[in-house]
Amino acid sequence: MKLLVTIVQRGRGDEVTNLISKCKVDFSVIFLGQGTASNTMMEYLSLADTKKEIVFSLINDSDEKIILDTLNKHFELDRKHHGSAFTMSLTSINRLAFKHLMGSEV
Repeated sequence: MKLLVTIVQRGRGDEVTNLISKCKVDFSVIFLGQGTASNTMMEYLSLADTKKEIVFSLINDSDEKIILDTLNKHFELDRKHHGSAFTMSLTSINRLAFKHLMGSEV
């Protein structure tokens, strides 16, 4: 399992979740973000507008490439000021915590 982090312009978080839901994403949550980095750092990360939505999603390892490719194509993430997406490996997650996130009975 991996944690997918997607940063997009404010108002586009639902678009992210709808797009990746086709890949059997287990869980997604959207947070509002406000950038505080210096202009130099913001330019380096291609994040000109500081009002963002950050989408955290739990995905299967096997779906990582197709999800990242889909997000990149749809949001043009390889272009400046269009956002960012990356994954982090989750080496362990407590089954109880996972079931709680999924709303399942223990």
